[in-house]
Parts: sequence; C-alpha cells; structure tokens
Amino acid sequence: MRSLSAPVPAARARSAPETASAPRVQIHSAMVWTPFVLALIGLVFQFSVGITELLRLDKSGAAPSMFTALRPALMQTAWLLIGAGAMGFARLMHGRFWLGTAWLWLILSVLGLAWLVLKLPGSMTLNGATRWIGVSLPGIGAVSVQPAEFFKFAVLLWFVWAYSAARPRGLWLGLTLWLTGIALILRQPDKDTAGLIFLIGFGVMFLGGLSWSRVFQGLTLAVLAGVLLTFVPLLLSHVRNEPLEKQPGAYVTRRVLATLNPRAYESDIGYQMVRAQIAVGSGGLLGVGLGEGREKHHLPAAENDYIFATIAEETGLVGSLLVVGLLGLFVWSCFRNAERAPTRPARLFLGGLGVWVGVGALMNISMAIGLLPTMGLPLPFVSAGGSALVSLMAAVGVAQSLMKETP
Repeated sequence: MRSLSAPVPAARARSAPETASAPRVQIHSAMVWTPFVLALIGLVFQFSVGITELLRLDKSGAAPSMFTALRPALMQTAWLLIGAGAMGFARLMHGRFWLGTAWLWLILSVLGLAWLVLKLPGSMTLNGATRWIGVSLPGIGAVSVQPAEFFKFAVLLWFVWAYSAARPRGLWLGLTLWLTGIALILRQPDKDTAGLIFLIGFGVMFLGGLSWSRVFQGLTLAVLAGVLLTFVPLLLSHVRNEPLEKQPGAYVTRRVLATLNPRAYESDIGYQMVRAQIAVGSGGLLGVGLGEGREKHHLPAAENDYIFATIAEETGLVGSLLVVGLLGLFVWSCFRNAERAPTRPARLFLGGLGVWVGVGALMNISMAIGLLPTMGLPLPFVSAGGSALVSLMAAVGVAQSLMKETP
C-alpha cells in the first residue's frame, strides 16, 4: 500500500499571512441537517412501534408498562442527544487531532471486537449473535454498545490517515488490524457488517488512487468469498448426504435460498422477508396512516433493521421516497463537499462517509423490499441503535472539522 498524499511543498512555501487569510470553504448544508431530519423521522416510527407494543399481551395475558413499551424509543431519543453532542464536539476539534487519533480508534475497536469473541464479562448475545457489550443500570435497564459500529468509524479514519500522511508508518499493521477486525465480526456472526466495513476501507483506497486493476482484484476476491460462503454448505450437504441445516455456515445459504423463494421458508428463516414484503406492498401511494400499520405487530425488528418496511406501510410510496431522497441528498452532499474540500484528508473522509451511508442504506432498503437476504444492517440515521447513530453523527462532525482546515 502506498501513500498517495498530495504534493505539499507549495503549501509549505506559503507565507504565514497567506495561509491565515485563505478563504474558508463553504460546507454544503445538507450534510449537516439531513442526519437530524432522518433521525427524527426514525423516532416517529420507533414511538409508533412502541405504542403497538402496549397492545401486545405476554403469556400471562398482561400488557407491558408504558415505560417498557416505549423504552427503545426513549433510549433512541437519548442516543440522538448524545450523537448531537458528539457531532458538535467533533466539529470543534481540529482536523489534525482526529487524524492523530486514527490508530487509537482502530486499536480500541479491535479490542472491543475481541472482547466479544472471547465472551468476556459484559458480552451480550441475542438471537445467537454476540455483538454487544452492555451493563445494567438501576432504573434504566441494560445499556449496550456495539463495537462493530465504532469500527466503521475507526476504519474510515485510519484509511484517510494512511492515504494522506506524507510518510505513513505501520501500514501493514493497520491493514492487519482491519482484516482482523473483519474476521472477528464474521465470528459474531455478522457477515453483512463485515462486508460493509470491507467496502468502506476499499472505497477510501479507491478514492485515494488505487488502480482499477487492484479494484477489480479486490472485488473479485470479495465476490468469490461470498460465493464460497453460499455454496460450500450446499456442497457439503450433498457430499455428506445430510440436511443443509447441519452444515457449518448453513444459515448464510438458507438466507440466500429464502430470498429466492421466501414463501418456501415462511415458517422459518423467510418469515421476516414475507412480512416485510407484505408491509411494503400494502402501503400503496400514501400508506395506511401513521400508527395504523398492521405488519409491525408481526415483524421482528420493526423499529430497527426493518424500519423501512414500517415506513413504507404507514406512509406509502410518498413517505418511502422522502426517506430515500433524504438519504440520497446526504450522500450527494458528501461527494459535493468532497469535490471542493480544501485538503486531501477532507476529500477522502467525505468520500468514505458517502460510501458508508450510501452502501449501508442501499443494502438495508434492498433487504426490506426482498432483493437481498435478511441482514443486520441498520438504515443510517433512521433505525434504532445508539452505537450506529452516535458513530455516524460523530463522523459527520469530523467531516465538518476537516472541511475547516486550510491547505
């Protein structure tokens, strides 16, 4: 990996007065306000799902308390406030400060992922996946963080540093930590997040000047890995003459098969896909009305991974296009700001942030409408999930900080 930093002699040759008087680049405002609008839209539907929970009885026939039903939405409100604070703090700090902490973020996030794989105290497992580190607080309940979400931020920041520094050191160590983190996420298991983190790093390398031949090689390897993960369990099942469910890694294969024919797996792994497609299809043009959606009663993760299906059912095509348009506007503003960024780190960070949000949104929405298998990727800024929201908000703040730099 080579450094592709922009030539600096001319910048160094400038006199102090010229540098100080350099005009500050105007930030495209959509990058700043769209995250808040999307997060508020997410809160509306998270409260909608919470109110629905009030009507759901447990096995004893009792309804949950108001706090229990609305707790996820209330927690997300708190996370939004924390995220806003993180964005403000990140914006106030000097851009060079964040580049200087790239290694720290990378190491800490990998240690957090290793903590989960080792299942040390505080590790939390849900639906067979160990992805959270949590603690129980009196009167509040369990509060958790997801290291993989902060690893996205760390990978973006480190690759920007690596492709901007004049003489970066420890590149192979950094690449090893990147790949190690991806491997640890695969062990959780969370192949979808691992794939997105690979694309974030690869995206910065491409924006930094990686040759097309290298791009083709990297994408080819990624596709081959995906094909192997999908078809090896099928091959083992045939060779061993055993059910597919008994083969290692079979859940990935079954998800792909369920995507091709959800109804055949409706009683099992295809249940979420079927309910999500019904929700999206029943929304029509204007939706069934805010809070009137029926499928969220049956759809697991209606406020999280499948929140787009909830939005589509209750607000229809109009509401869905509004959310897609806001996400597209944010991604466009990232690349628009990257075009006129004053420094190389700012250009790379903004481009990488656009890849992070754009690819993540595309994968989540494709899952909700049945084009991709069920995956654990949140809809950026919209889905419930404190770690995802705070890390993204902080990244937007860092982008603003870097935009204030002068060459």
